[in-house]
Amino acid sequence: MESSSPGVVQCRKGPDDEPVMQDLRRKVDGIFTESEKVGRMMTYFLEDLSPPPLNAEKMLDLHNKIPKYVPDEFQNDPIYAAPSVAEEDDAKAAKQARRQHRAAMPKTAKENSDRRAATADEGAQATKKQKTVNTQSAVVYSPTPVLRGTQ
Repeated sequence: MESSSPGVVQCRKGPDDEPVMQDLRRKVDGIFTESEKVGRMMTYFLEDLSPPPLNAEKMLDLHNKIPKYVPDEFQNDPIYAAPSVAEEDDAKAAKQARRQHRAAMPKTAKENSDRRAATADEGAQATKKQKTVNTQSAVVYSPTPVLRGTQ
């Protein structure tokens, strides 16, 4: 986005494609928001978001599996630091709960399938098939012409 036209961006499908201008300003009743107002909003009202907290399971896995592959100068990086005892317990509990849930899924699916089959059997009654008589004669066409009397 350029400072000369706030709220207007250039979009490309690929790096070699021609840019297409898109106006991202709010459009109310066919009237675009004024450029000055967009500039003020971008300058004064944007707030920096704090990064999300690290996932305890991911931290534990990174600490257990990755450090042996990390160069020495990055070994002290906080990403690879050992999680606290509480975080480690939380990660192990979450992993165990996920394993138990996955183990219970096939059983639940089978119970649902059995219940649906039983419900379908109760509501369905056997219907007799009716014989249909074909009154039209079939005509068979051969891809190669058959000459009469040469067979």
